[in-house]
Amino acid sequence: MDKVIVTGSEGFIGKALCRKLEKKNVEVIRIDRHLGIEAIGIGDYLDDSVICVFHLAAQTSVFNTELTQIVSDNITSFVEVVRQCNEHNVKLVYASSSTAFDQNTTSLYGLSKRFDEDFAGLYAKNATGVRLHNVYGPEPRQGTLLHALTTREEVILFNNGENIRCFTHIDDATDGLIAAFGYGNRLMNVVNYEPTRIADFANEAAKYNGVRITLIPESRDRDNVQQAVDRNLPTVPLLYRNYCVGLKEFFSHGAGEQG
Repeated sequence: MDKVIVTGSEGFIGKALCRKLEKKNVEVIRIDRHLGIEAIGIGDYLDDSVICVFHLAAQTSVFNTELTQIVSDNITSFVEVVRQCNEHNVKLVYASSSTAFDQNTTSLYGLSKRFDEDFAGLYAKNATGVRLHNVYGPEPRQGTLLHALTTREEVILFNNGENIRCFTHIDDATDGLIAAFGYGNRLMNVVNYEPTRIADFANEAAKYNGVRITLIPESRDRDNVQQAVDRNLPTVPLLYRNYCVGLKEFFSHGAGEQG
């Protein structure tokens, strides 16, 4: 049986990735501060039997104002994870973000992810970064649009819901992370290239649960109006699903349940 480490294992993407790996008969060592284990201590769990580290642990919001925490979790910890993977000659697959692309960077979160990409490109012996783009699916993370659409009676959309995103299903995200293990590329996209208005995504969800959608013209600080995809990067080849299909599956299986 193969053995891997997943940091951030108790997060939205981390939990889904662990489940998928275990279904493939992979032994997963889960590292997460909610389990009392910090990613920076990953060296205690690395040995010759570990074939890959999937590094997902991070602060993940462009609206996070805890700048010191972002530096600690997204930069300092990342540097240590790279060092330990190098020391043990272990493949590193790490989650980057669409916000690392310079056209999308509006916050320290995006800057931290860009740092990780550049640092890994210079110092990681064997690493593949995966730029994830607006991942959605079962058990959505608090603070995301889908979480609001499934937990509130009314959802307010800024900029009249005109912001553009590339909504990528969690199954595609986890498949892309796993596939990246077999690639030698320094950096790859995992993205459904279909540009979608926030309002269209929200209205599609409202068809299933009747949530009220309210549009207001104001914009939020640090918000990005149109998400760009760096098409100079290779994309992990998957049959990325349309957001309408993804939302139909989400609500037909029961919102919040993992299919």
